[in-house]
Parts: sequence; C-alpha cells; structure tokens
Amino acid sequence: MSKPNKLSESDQKHKKIAEILALSFGFFFFIHFLITSVLYSWADWSATLIFSLFLIIPAYISNAGMVLVGGGKPIDGGRNFFDGRRLFGDHKTWKGIIFGPLYVGIPISIGIFLLFFILWESIIPIIQTASDAGIYKLYIDISVYEYYFVGIGYPVGFIYLIIRVIICSYGAGIGDLIGSFLKRRFNIASGKPFWVVDQLDFAIFTIIFTSIIALILPNQFLIPDLNIILFLLILTPSVSIIANIIGYFLGVKEVPW
Repeated sequence: MSKPNKLSESDQKHKKIAEILALSFGFFFFIHFLITSVLYSWADWSATLIFSLFLIIPAYISNAGMVLVGGGKPIDGGRNFFDGRRLFGDHKTWKGIIFGPLYVGIPISIGIFLLFFILWESIIPIIQTASDAGIYKLYIDISVYEYYFVGIGYPVGFIYLIIRVIICSYGAGIGDLIGSFLKRRFNIASGKPFWVVDQLDFAIFTIIFTSIIALILPNQFLIPDLNIILFLLILTPSVSIIANIIGYFLGVKEVPW
C-alpha cells in the first residue's frame, strides 16, 4: 500500500471538501434509514435500496464503461462555446458515449437482470409471504417488485426491462455530457472536481429519462417515486465520494475525487 501523494494547496482544499461531503452524505444515508424504518419498516428501506440499485445499475456501469472504451474524436470537435471555452472537452468522445453503454453498461446489466429473471419464480413467494405478513408497509404492491426485478408482465415484461436498461444507460451518457458542459461554463479545469454535479449528473438524467418513458408507456414503466428519487440523490454521491476518499488513502488514487 503506497502513501497518498502530497497535494497542492488547491487540491488540499478540494480534499477537505471531499471529506466534509463524505461525512455529510454518510449522515444523510443514515438519517434516511432511520426515518424510513420508523415511518414504515426496515424492510421498506431494504426494498428502497434494492429498487434504487436496480434502477441505477445500468447508469453506474455505463458511466464506468464510457471511461474504459473512450478515446478518439471528441464530441465537440475542439469547438468552443460563446464564452470562448470548450463545449465539452477532449475527454467526452463519441466512442465513450456510444460504445460505453453498448459494450459495457447494457450487456452487463442485462446479464445481472437475466439472473433475477431466471430466479423470479423462486423469489416471488418470498416477497408475497412477507407482504401478507405485514412486514412491508410502504411497498405492498407486488407489481412494484415485479417491475424492478423482471419488468411488468413477467415473462414478456423482460423485453421492457431491457428497454429500461438501454434508456438508463444512455441517459447516464447524456447526463455526463451535460455535466461536462456545465463544468466548462464554470471554467473548471479537466480533472478538477465539480462537486456534487460530477456525482449526480448521470443519475439525474437517468431518472428523467425513465420518467419520460413511463409517461409515454404507463402500463409498462413506472415513474420512480419520491422516496426512490431522494434515496438515489443520497446514495449516488455517497458511493462515489466515499469510495474515492478510501481509494486515495489506500494509495489507489492520486487525488481523493
């Protein structure tokens, strides 16, 4: 394990911000657990966690995939916006935004959901028994579980689940692109953190895209409820910021962001 690199004065300030945000979002995460458990039940909080992860997993994996398969020609072609700064920057490429989801996010996500599709007949009695016993107080409708696990209308619903995976994956790409655009407008250099926006841009657009398709096809897709949206807005920065902080102190990352 190597020691963390010595940071510049500017990076030291960002490190302090990272530590404060890590503690803050960790606190928010804990408070959400307490409130949900008191108002409803710990089982409902667990269901919230599962639904949120199932919704956002394609976005998480696609976001990483864009980095893995990126490179090549930048989307903005080197052009500047009206303010004289780049539209997106060199790191936002056509290869990343198209093939990151296509080669990484979508196939891995479908593979994960295929496992639950195969196991669904074994899972549903467990959920039904818990629901009948009154363990769940917030999520008592079995169709909600069906939607997030295998898609509404099992087994045909799996087709719509694949569509949801595709929408979430490319929604993450668009969100990341919008975040980069905003970062350039605030004149934040590439590689420097744009706190909270960097961690939330892809998640917000994933929620927006899935909500739009749900408005168009309400019988096949659900709009994420407020509880799930709030949880994702806490979970996503928590995972990113805390993981980066840990990676920095373990010597895996050069900077804590």
